[in-house]
Amino acid sequence: MLSIFSYAWNAIAPILLLILLGYVLRVKQVFPVSFFRTVNRFVFHFSFPALMFVNLYGLDSIRDIDFRLAAYLLTSLIIITGISIILANCVTSVRNRKGVLIQAGFRSNFAIIGLPLAEGLQGPAGLAVAASMQAPTVIYFNVVSVLALTVYSDDAQLDAGKILRNILKNPLIQGLSAGVIVLILREFMPCHPDGSLVFSISGTLPWLYTTLQYLARIATPVSLMMLGGQFSFSAVHGLRKELTAGVLMRLVLAPMLGFGMAFAAAHFGLLELSPTSIGVMIAAYGSPIAIASSVMAQEMHADDVLAGQIVVWTSLLSNDYHFCHDRIVPLCRHAVIEVKNRRSFNLRRFSVSSIISRWTASA
Repeated sequence: MLSIFSYAWNAIAPILLLILLGYVLRVKQVFPVSFFRTVNRFVFHFSFPALMFVNLYGLDSIRDIDFRLAAYLLTSLIIITGISIILANCVTSVRNRKGVLIQAGFRSNFAIIGLPLAEGLQGPAGLAVAASMQAPTVIYFNVVSVLALTVYSDDAQLDAGKILRNILKNPLIQGLSAGVIVLILREFMPCHPDGSLVFSISGTLPWLYTTLQYLARIATPVSLMMLGGQFSFSAVHGLRKELTAGVLMRLVLAPMLGFGMAFAAAHFGLLELSPTSIGVMIAAYGSPIAIASSVMAQEMHADDVLAGQIVVWTSLLSNDYHFCHDRIVPLCRHAVIEVKNRRSFNLRRFSVSSIISRWTASA
């Protein structure tokens, strides 16, 4: 339990500290308020696309992807997105807040927090599988986020052509597209006798790849400080209903739906659950909302104040709610051990009584 707490805290604490640093810089008036928005634009147009590309480029081969697990994750995310659309329309009548709430339902911080968490739960094997899931999940997160923020924008002249243009013009989508193209081309690239590729960006053009890595490395820390610089506690009051809904959708609804569907799929033989896949799912469904969601909301003229508040509060509460709680963490570990001992998940054996007995025993 303490080791999982340590991995969760070590992943989340830097996020909170960087947000706090940005907040202090704003309060102490080290930089003007306009500075934070300007730097956010730079991060959105240059650093995040580089991060998307570098993350996908890091995969050795597109064959590393577990396509059956990827298909399940994407299917479950589509269902969660559909339910999030319904809830967002029920929660608020403010149009440019609906897309932000939809993001909160399906978009997790899989790359920044999910990967360390998967490694903490299942070691190198969990990290390897989680890393291979970045391609399908991150592409889905960004494409659907652009769709949601565009469809629920305040633009009255919205049409299919404009939605498509917004998707193609989005810097994060462009970075992801470049990464996917490189992964596909790599499959057909001839190799030297020692197995190394005849041409690769990192090997043939190291100066270019190093530049992209530099840009990618600053994306997360800089965006977090800029988020803190624009954060305001007074904004919570006016967004109380939407903020509460967004936090609950990300930290409660998404894990419940994701694991509920996983257990049902395993019961009907559609999915074989393993300790590694469960670790990946905890990372995909149980981590706070992606940091890029706030930057994207600002650049696409959605309610970036609400988006920023959801990033801060889901990051703050996720450690307590999912990982530090003295009952939920042991329950997740018991589920992993159950699967490990039996190699495949059997819903009939994993009874409600066994869950309750283990839950109460860990209290």
